[in-house]
Amino acid sequence: MSRSFKPSDLPNPILLTDPANIAFMQKALEKEKKAEAALAPITNNVADDASGSSKSAKKPKKTATGGGDDGGKDLFSIALPGDEDSTVEIYDSCDELRRKINALLRTGTITKAAFMRDIARAAYTDAPNIQSKQLTDFLTKKGATSGSTSRVCYASYVYFEKKRIAEGKAKSKHRRDMEDRWLGKGGLPRRREEKYFCHVQDALVQDALGSIRVIPGGR
Repeated sequence: MSRSFKPSDLPNPILLTDPANIAFMQKALEKEKKAEAALAPITNNVADDASGSSKSAKKPKKTATGGGDDGGKDLFSIALPGDEDSTVEIYDSCDELRRKINALLRTGTITKAAFMRDIARAAYTDAPNIQSKQLTDFLTKKGATSGSTSRVCYASYVYFEKKRIAEGKAKSKHRRDMEDRWLGKGGLPRRREEKYFCHVQDALVQDALGSIRVIPGGR
């Protein structure tokens, strides 16, 4: 710290070079240096305290295991219309459900055994045991309604729908198309494959949403 002295501050304001004036100024400067040295540790401590206070005020980071309030919901706590008697309407085709199941299992975040337990828990109040063969049989089928009578079809739809809601995701285009086709009709038909009659030259075709239509002449 530098300091200037006024003549009126000095012992001899007339002769500034008076040895008494020089001694006075040196003594005053030494006194100020000692005061600065005494204040330095206090200043550092205050800075450290302020820094520590700032660090402690930071919010804890969220962790991959779900730490922090991310607004997420437990999918098993979500209720769908029809949950109470296992009559939730399905608005995914069987092929779409197979795609979702295979995609989830490929991530390696869940085993087949755990997946079967989770879909049963999500879909049924009594959580029946879904067998590995039932899952395998469903996954090997092809067709929009092929496998629709399986417990795996119903339970996996309920599971993925609750998972979608829990994660706050929007409905997919396929889901919206399924609602346009089957809303008000009980959802995707869940009945065994039926026999259809048509002209020998006509062809029956099932589209990706599960509807059957006749193509005259097979074209």
